Amino acid sequence: MAAKMRGAAGAVERILLPRLNGIDGELKSINTRIDSVNSRIDSAVDSVNARIDSVDKRIDEMDKRMDAEFDSVHTEIASVRIEIRGLSEKVDLVRDMEELKVKVAELEKRP
Repeated sequence: MAAKMRGAAGAVERILLPRLNGIDGELKSINTRIDSVNSRIDSAVDSVNARIDSVDKRIDEMDKRMDAEFDSVHTEIASVRIEIRGLSEKVDLVRDMEELKVKVAELEKRP
């Protein structure tokens, strides 16, 4: 009976072993494909991160340039305001001079 059991075990082993070896090979193949996909995902993530870093740097540079431009415009506006005040004072002086001329002319006409 032991011989029959060994024979049956050998028959089962001959049937199952090729299938188990096939399954083992398929699992190794699947693992290899998973590793390949993981590698491509990691590479894509690295590429996206590099692009994001590049965009962040460009945004920072543009932000600095815009700040400089705003500062320049602010300075120009302040300068224009000063010039307008100066012109306003000159206009007031011219108006006062005209009024004085009129008054002097009126005084000269008096006997």
